[in-house]
Amino acid sequence: MALTPFEIRLELLKMSEIALKDDYFARCETIHNEWQRQCDNARQQGLELPVYPTKPPFYTEQQVIDRADKLNGFVSQTPQTEVKVTRKNS
Repeated sequence: MALTPFEIRLELLKMSEIALKDDYFARCETIHNEWQRQCDNARQQGLELPVYPTKPPFYTEQQVIDRADKLNGFVSQTPQTEVKVTRKNS
């Protein structure tokens, strides 16, 4: 059974969020591993341990939409367009 355009867009959004989430956690792990290496070096040299670094910023809704738009352009073989998201105030 073929997916409807709405289902395809939903799948592209899901794929985009998963990719951004994986990237975020990979960056967190890299930062943690570098901090751990610095701690090990500080312990060996008898120095004060470094402060734990701040985590990178979490991805935004707009980044998910931008990534999905990029994927859609690839799948559709169309030039990319800029997507703007506006929110309704309730």
